[in-house]
Amino acid sequence: MQKMPAANITGKPFAKSEEQPAEPFFVNDVAVDIANHCLGHLPLTVRVEPKVMALLVILARHPHELVRRDQLLEHIWPDGLGGDESLTRLVYQLRRAFRSFPTLAKSIVTVSKSGYRLDATVTGLDEDGTGWRSHPESSREYNLSVAVLPVADQDRLPQNEYLADGMSRDLTSFLATTAMLFVTPYSSVAALHDPDDSLGAIARTLDCRFLLTGNFRRWDDKITLRFELIDTQDSSLAWSGKYITNLDQFFEVQNDVLLSVSTAISTRVRFPLSRPELRSKPFKNDIYHILQMTETLRYRYGKEVAQEIVRLCREGLAIDPDHAVLRANLAVQLSQNVVSQWEADPQAAERLAFDHIEHALAMEPANPDVIAGAGIVNAMFHRPREALVFLRRALDLDPNKAHALAVLGWQTCLVESNPEGIGLIESAEQRAPHHPRFGLWATYRASGHLFMLDYASAVPACKQAILRTPNYYQPRLSLAWALLGLGKADLSLAAIREAETFEGDQIVPKFVGEMKQWSLNSPNATQCAKALDALIPLSSGESGTQS
Repeated sequence: MQKMPAANITGKPFAKSEEQPAEPFFVNDVAVDIANHCLGHLPLTVRVEPKVMALLVILARHPHELVRRDQLLEHIWPDGLGGDESLTRLVYQLRRAFRSFPTLAKSIVTVSKSGYRLDATVTGLDEDGTGWRSHPESSREYNLSVAVLPVADQDRLPQNEYLADGMSRDLTSFLATTAMLFVTPYSSVAALHDPDDSLGAIARTLDCRFLLTGNFRRWDDKITLRFELIDTQDSSLAWSGKYITNLDQFFEVQNDVLLSVSTAISTRVRFPLSRPELRSKPFKNDIYHILQMTETLRYRYGKEVAQEIVRLCREGLAIDPDHAVLRANLAVQLSQNVVSQWEADPQAAERLAFDHIEHALAMEPANPDVIAGAGIVNAMFHRPREALVFLRRALDLDPNKAHALAVLGWQTCLVESNPEGIGLIESAEQRAPHHPRFGLWATYRASGHLFMLDYASAVPACKQAILRTPNYYQPRLSLAWALLGLGKADLSLAAIREAETFEGDQIVPKFVGEMKQWSLNSPNATQCAKALDALIPLSSGESGTQS
């Protein structure tokens, strides 16, 4: 069957020229630079990812007209890999970008169960543009940008998947410690990269100049690795390396690749770069396998997954009790389980979490992963001032830690009632929209608004959190809190009933107790406690008691 082009609301096919207009245009009074994926002009510019720009272009082609969701899905993802959640994320990102400009703040309208409409004046959008322009060569951000493509196992063996994933994650995270180097998050690469595309097309999609490719072949404890750094500005080879070694030398190979890549980019663009952070510990295959499994599991977050992460971390520590990152990861997961009401003995779990994080800090006090873990554990256990200290220190050491940035923003809203905390969470969301904890960040943003008593802003944040983590009860109870604050008791009750389908009729008092304990650290503690107490009579457990 031949696939027809997506149709607009009039029933006519979208013209080919609608896919990639070449020139900048204006939405109301805001310039849209298609080539550089930017809105606005100096001193205020906002960058968006390529697919967000594609969404804007389609809506701008049909101002004041409905564009259906199925049309947008087919047009933005012609390969069929997009879905409702992917489109919702793009719309969310475009709305967030628009909020930086007063004339655009409310210009994207959701048409219930149908699609979206751009209520704005569009000028200068040409009808015959044919392609994206390349980035300006003078842009430092572009010239110092790199993405690590998924490292391939030439034999495609299931037992080697953890090595391929781990290598890709590690090279990305360690390159990101190089000051002034702009590294695409691995989660975004994994989500957006199409192996069938040319390297030039991949670079345009990922919005970067340099691409690091790699593959390996393994025989028992022997491994052969090949890497190439491609400069997509002229499709030339900037560096290549081949390594034949034992598996226990794996980290030494990674260190050499990191140094070679940063040096090659520095030489190409004639800009001095600092050394990336390098590993100093020996490679242990079983521990490495466990670490990669826990990272992969985070993409399917829920109670069973959280318990499996705890089990895996304990299994790793039985092998290597002195592994600081494993201890920090276990401490973080235990603390999150307590907050989510997933621990049978919360007090014992709290003691254990602090014991693990203290040991981790004693072993590796300068490791940003361990320091960020300490910040998160303190945040989860209602020690926000200590959390702020650890999180800021971790971000000083590694500014690319998006999850630490999101937690820092959440705690800033709590302790200081400072709306700048929302900006920090949104920055994390913009920086790493495919991060495994991306779903939780909307929950942090929602509770940040709630701690600041901004119920109207909390409602859409809660709804975004529900879309991102549909099997998690907490955003539904946060939504109930926000709706009750707005005087919408019936809608609040409906949200509570949905939450109770996940965790039972005792979840509301547990949630209220947890949130009240956090709010003790807020300047708005009294108002928060009063609003939370009002949720109790609406819970099924309370209704059953009263009857």
